[in-house]
Amino acid sequence: MVDYFRLVSEELFIKLNQVKTFIKKHNPTIGILTEEILRTFLQNYIPKGVSVKQGFVLNKNGELSKQCDIIIYDSELYSPFYRINDIVVVPAESVISIIEIKTTVNKQIFHQVVDYFKSFTGIIEPSTGKHLFIYNAPKVSSLDSYFHNYKHLGDYQSFDHDTFYELPDTITGISHSYHLRRDYVVFERDMMGYLSYNYETEKNVDISSLELFYSNIYGQVESYLKTKISSEHKMSSRDEYHESRNLKSLFAIELFDM
Repeated sequence: MVDYFRLVSEELFIKLNQVKTFIKKHNPTIGILTEEILRTFLQNYIPKGVSVKQGFVLNKNGELSKQCDIIIYDSELYSPFYRINDIVVVPAESVISIIEIKTTVNKQIFHQVVDYFKSFTGIIEPSTGKHLFIYNAPKVSSLDSYFHNYKHLGDYQSFDHDTFYELPDTITGISHSYHLRRDYVVFERDMMGYLSYNYETEKNVDISSLELFYSNIYGQVESYLKTKISSEHKMSSRDEYHESRNLKSLFAIELFDM
């Protein structure tokens, strides 16, 4: 699996560069096509009955979300309220995960992404996964500074327990490879922030961030499906088919004291 995901990562970048060969100065079009590249990858490897589309989430109060680059939702038990081509409007209770995709980010774009995820509070279910996927990602040290330069409402210019849970659950970079997870950060003191676990196989081969991203998404789908199937049916975890992982290193972004 490790070699396969390394090749898939390379394939994603090849497709991205193919787009840029012909479309050089129209960022909205480049963005649309890079979203389609990842949507197609996930749709091919997510169980049937779960769909990968773009569109909007509607809750029971009639609140409509901002547009989602990727919505992973239960299309077996729930039909969209509206569909045109691959764009859907789906009920909030059907949504397993949402993913925002960026070709690259700087400080301004990252702050817009924070606001974007904040806008979903109260619209999606608390259990819904929220993910940021960046093809040409900045270094983690740059992300750290972007977090700490974010302008909060009011005088208290720091994240807290409420605003922390408005952030994406994971941030995945492909170039500058990392898979950050929102988590407890315990080093010299107990804090909340993000941790990135870097793994390798028993043969000392690095496990790509794309594999970790996919495992995370697939795991959320598995957890959702287990609540929908008979208790008599044992569903094997997809992680059982991936190589054993040994922790190679980890790094953290510390946001605030617990």
